Amino acid sequence: MSVRLRLLTATAWILSIGLVEAQNVPPPSPRTGAVTGNPEHERLKLDAEAAYQAGDFPKCIDLTGRVLAQNPKDHVALYLRASARVELGQLQRSLKEVRAGIEEARDAMRYGGTEQVNYYLPYFYGMTALSQMEGRPEHAKVVVDFSGQIIARPNLKPEEKANLLYQRAAAELFLENYDAAERDYAAAAALVPTHLGARLGLADVFVRQNKLDKAEAAFTTAVQAVPNNPLVYNNRGMFYQNQGKTQQAIADFTKAIELDNSYTVAYTNRGFAAMAEGNPQAAEADFTSALRIDPNQPLVHSLRGTARLSQGNPQAAMEDYAQVLRLDPQNPIAHADLGFARYFGGDFAGAVAAFDQAVTLDANLRYLNPWRYWAAVKGKQANAAAKLGDALTKPADQRDWVDLLGGFLAGAVNEQQLLAAADKTEGPLRAAQLCEAYYFQAEKKAAAGDAGGAAALYQQTLDTRQAHLSAYRGAQYATKKFAARP
Repeated sequence: MSVRLRLLTATAWILSIGLVEAQNVPPPSPRTGAVTGNPEHERLKLDAEAAYQAGDFPKCIDLTGRVLAQNPKDHVALYLRASARVELGQLQRSLKEVRAGIEEARDAMRYGGTEQVNYYLPYFYGMTALSQMEGRPEHAKVVVDFSGQIIARPNLKPEEKANLLYQRAAAELFLENYDAAERDYAAAAALVPTHLGARLGLADVFVRQNKLDKAEAAFTTAVQAVPNNPLVYNNRGMFYQNQGKTQQAIADFTKAIELDNSYTVAYTNRGFAAMAEGNPQAAEADFTSALRIDPNQPLVHSLRGTARLSQGNPQAAMEDYAQVLRLDPQNPIAHADLGFARYFGGDFAGAVAAFDQAVTLDANLRYLNPWRYWAAVKGKQANAAAKLGDALTKPADQRDWVDLLGGFLAGAVNEQQLLAAADKTEGPLRAAQLCEAYYFQAEKKAAAGDAGGAAALYQQTLDTRQAHLSAYRGAQYATKKFAARP
């Protein structure tokens, strides 16, 4: 039984990591027991099923479409295409595709008979997906009520009942009925101990309730139940990474790779963990391995660009960010990343252009304004102040931290005022704001010819240990102090 998963995400210099979510794929389609009289159609359906199980949903849709073009009532083809459409709709965040899958699941039941229990699975999965995508609980409530009627049928096979319980649990999880979701996942796992969706879903229930000891135990039980499946190690590794247990996470990602040396997700996740450990060299190697398997991964190019930039290699980083933009040209964060790589590489005009494009695509990226301004100043561009927006004209009581940074760079706020505005509570926010304050103070002193004062402030920037911030990276470039190879 296959399992689908979603990758971690990353944006600019602030990398975020979350648990990989496992989605249980409906089992192989039921056979009618006899050839339909068209051997070519049977071959197409077998090939479509193989494509589906391999995760090639467009191919599955294409192959079943050829069958349905000649026989619109072929319920096996409808079931397969319904399943593929729901999966593809989930991946692409396409409500239209999910809805089409739901309708074809209904058609499969109409033509194939409601006794075909598997035909309910894409319908239930699709309805829960609609709830998730639209933020509307009524679809998930339909799944809970309707699936309960099917689960109550006598003589269900263990696999059939487990899959139905899994689908109901997913709907209950969306509705935040955690006790009900836990019961259903546990019951599904009891019926089919190797049911990955149920095992990992149970762990997810505990994670969402912050019952971390139970979550870890559930992940470990999943590993014990299916010890030769790389996904269980990958997902437990993600859990460990979220808990700050980086070495344990790396060990699990490594085990996943040992089981499947073409598992791009585990290479990516191990690279992310290596970055968290301050080892960008190892991270770059893992990201390169993931890209060697599948070069069309904008996320991994972005992560490798960050790893390369962390080692003082902006030119190589720019190559990665250019690949991200080739694959996703309207991605504002990729333009911002490219802007930082150009900035640290000394191409200030190019940095301004990239930052401007990022802000054009997403006006919410105001944090770029101080960088846009300073890059324009360093590049001796006219009208640099325009890059600050309304930071210099806002009433003082309405200025936020971004406005204050811009005001400081433009000479409207002094060092004491900037430092006094930093968050007063010791913690991540204050550390991040001090990192930025020290860096831009250092930049102004360097521009004024005060090399000694700049050096001291660059060191203060590094001492904040806010390695995820662009200001920290800027201090590394200014001092040539990059992460040493462990």
